[in-house]
Amino acid sequence: MFNQAFQTKRQRGMVLITGLIFLLLMTIISMTSVQTTTLDERMANNFNDRNLAFQAAEAALRRAESFILNPSEDVDQLLESKNYEDGVDGTHPSVSPDKNDDDGWTGEISYTDEDINDVLDVSDEIDHVVSQPVYVIQCLIVNPPSGAAPSSDRCNSRYRVTARGQGALSTSVVVLETIVGRPTN
Repeated sequence: MFNQAFQTKRQRGMVLITGLIFLLLMTIISMTSVQTTTLDERMANNFNDRNLAFQAAEAALRRAESFILNPSEDVDQLLESKNYEDGVDGTHPSVSPDKNDDDGWTGEISYTDEDINDVLDVSDEIDHVVSQPVYVIQCLIVNPPSGAAPSSDRCNSRYRVTARGQGALSTSVVVLETIVGRPTN
């Protein structure tokens, strides 16, 4: 009988130790799952923010393309007046904007530029972004083949458009670039 009572006391202590070990394991599993969930949420937010920045840059790129392709005479005059201060011989800036410059570009055109938006008959802004996207339109001067007469159109109707958009955070920046050919009459 004495032996049986001693065994019972010993088993009760083992149950306590076993219970504490299981509790510790459950706590570790819970903490790991909370950390994983937090990391997944951060990744999803970063993805959404980058997607917003991409959409803003894409909208600016499309607005610049629409402006260049607009057949209005106002477009020719505005292309002459916008972004021409830094280039050679009155052309668009000869150097592409620095894609890593977060402080702004030289000669940039805002997505909400009133002159261009009047021509395109739009006045919208992009919501939920740190700042409205900007773009730069550059004239691509193409030298005529040797022996050919120089063109009266110094850009040969080709323009490089570089657009920069930001998402909900200033650290999410997307830069897109395209070349647009304007139809000649």
